[in-house]
Order: sequence, then structure tokens, then C-alpha cells
Amino acid sequence: MELRYNLTKQDFKRGLLLHEKRPKGAWPIFRKLEWLFFAAMALVSGVLLAMLLFLLAVGEWEEDFGSVLTLGIVTLAACLVFLWLLSARRRAFHGVRMLAGEGGFFGPRTLTLTGEGVAVTYGVNRRVEPYDAIREVWSRRGYVLLYLKSGLWEVTPPCAFAGAEEKEAFLTALAEARQGRPPQNVQEAAAAPVAPEEAAFTLHYAWTPEGLDAALLKANLAYCRTRLFWRPLVVLIAVLSIPALVSGVLVLIGTLTAVPLPSAGEVAGAVGGLLIGLGLCSIWLNFIPGFMAWAIRRQKKKDGELRRLLEGPITDIIGPGGVDSLRPGERERTLWSQVGGVKSADWGLILFRRDRKMLLFPPESFASRAEQEAAADYARARLG
Repeated sequence: MELRYNLTKQDFKRGLLLHEKRPKGAWPIFRKLEWLFFAAMALVSGVLLAMLLFLLAVGEWEEDFGSVLTLGIVTLAACLVFLWLLSARRRAFHGVRMLAGEGGFFGPRTLTLTGEGVAVTYGVNRRVEPYDAIREVWSRRGYVLLYLKSGLWEVTPPCAFAGAEEKEAFLTALAEARQGRPPQNVQEAAAAPVAPEEAAFTLHYAWTPEGLDAALLKANLAYCRTRLFWRPLVVLIAVLSIPALVSGVLVLIGTLTAVPLPSAGEVAGAVGGLLIGLGLCSIWLNFIPGFMAWAIRRQKKKDGELRRLLEGPITDIIGPGGVDSLRPGERERTLWSQVGGVKSADWGLILFRRDRKMLLFPPESFASRAEQEAAADYARARLG
């Protein structure tokens, strides 16, 4: 079965918004409770400010109300900032903005149920996911969302279906394929021919589990030292983390050593302050090799992309248009506009993408270290 449709930014954003709002799993529920907490605090602060302004208007203002007014304004401002950061609409907009730089992502698109899996074709890109890699199929408001273990993969808008009957037929065929009965003798339409481009570097290589783990560890530690990692929010957390931790420790020590003994509420407040400081300091765990190695192992269990790097030989073509990663039956293009940084070392060459992904090439893929440095210089010239 094949679906042909035009994926627009608006449709994709609506699909992402449905994904962000769905209350499934412990983390989304906790995030929803967190949003409700700050919404309640903002409401209380707003009511308090309204009352103070009323007292000021009727002429019953007292000198002590000034400190309450300052506290209310600071609390309201902080709550509004956190509500903006936790907003599902902001996260959906951010996801659309990150994908807008991918060539051909928005526009004509084809989704096909093949004997090997679900094939998605757009622009010059083609990706196939096996049916057993699809963890969930979720449908709401005419949209069909396909989930991998790592999260949302594909958003199929209502315009992809001629009507409710075609949508139900697609969901039925996909359900049967996931149960081990994929469609047979599927004839896919030929993809649009791609104009040949000059290849500056053509790389052929294959990863081993040990080599990939070591390279990923060094690449991620290098990423933590780039401006792509040190985003404004990360800088703010890093600046506040140490003072918050020190303040939390001192307040807890002072509370536990106070005479007379503090109440349970005071102890809970001191412990909460310490936990906030520890939570902010967790940003520094990314620089510890042991923690980063654990995070990579955890990500490999969720991310099929990392596991697929070990499945066989890979061909990458570096040229004027970007980097084309070729696998049997698949092609993925990374435009130079998506690349934000380049790092060349004795353990390989990395192209850091702006969407927090990376392209990693082992040193064995180059004829010599001089060729690797030439490829790095070529990439840097395209970024300039």
C-alpha cells in the first residue's frame, strides 16, 4: 500500500503538538504536573498583584506591602518563563524549526508498506524501518503517528487519506504487517531521478562495536565543548548550579543544627533546595567519561540509527550539496546548512549537526590523515 501526500510545516507542527500533549508514560505525566504547578503559582501571583494594585488604588497601601509586591512580581515572571519553556507548542515549534533545514523534508512525500518495512521517501532521501522497529501506531484527529523506540518517527496528516475508509485500510494493513504478514509483491513507483553531483570525497567503511563505542564516547565529549552544546539555557543552568548547590547544602546544615529542632516542613524545604541544586549540577555529568559511556549505551538500546551503523558497509559521499549517506535501499542527505561544527582528530572526523545529531567517520575511511584533514577543511569552507 502506498500513500502520496504533501507534508506542510503546519501539518507537521500539529502532529508534533498531538505528540507532545498525549499523556502517556510517567515522564509526560510528570511534565504535565510540573506545568500545572507553575500555572497555579502564576495564577496566585497574578491574584496577589491584583489585590495589591487595588489596595494602592483605594489608598490603603502600607509600607510593608512593597516587599510583597516585589516577591509577587519575581514569582510571576519566573513562572511565566517556566511555562514558556514547558509549553508543548514551543517544543513543537522547535521541532519544526530544526527539521526545516533538512532538504526536501517538507513537500511531496511517499509512504509505502513494503516487504521489508515502512519506506518513507522525500526529496533525495529514502529511509526504511522494519515493522518490528515500530513500537506504536497512534491515530487522532485524522493524523497517524508512527513511533520508534526512540520516539516519534513519522507524521502522516489527514490529507494523505482519501477518506476514512482508506485510513482504516492503511491501519489494518500496517497492523497485519507488524504481526508478521507484510504485503507481498509490492511495486514501488520509481523515485525521481537525482541530478548527479561532483563528489569531493567518497568514503567506504564499516563499524565494529568496540570502535563505534569508543568513537561515540570521544565524539560526544567533544560535542560538550562546542557552542552547539552551550546554548543560552545550558549556560544559565551551569551558572546557577554551583551557587544553588552550595546554598542548598548550607541551608540544610543550618536547618538540621538549629535549636530548637526544626519542624518537618522546614526540613522538607531544606531538602528540596538541596535537590534543586543537585538537579542543576547534573549538567556537569556530561563531562564525565563514565557517565557519558552509560548514556551512550542507554541511547543505543533506544536509537535504531546507532544499531544500524553496525549492520554492514556504509558509503558516504561528501560534495558541494552536503553529505549523502548510502545504505542498501536507503539514502539520507545532510545539507551544509544543517551542519554547525567540524572536528577532526586521530579517532576520526565529526560533523556536528544543528539538531544535536552528528555524522561520524572513522579514520579508516580515509586513505591517510592528510585526506581526513582535507575533508575537514572542505567541510569548514562550506560552513563559512
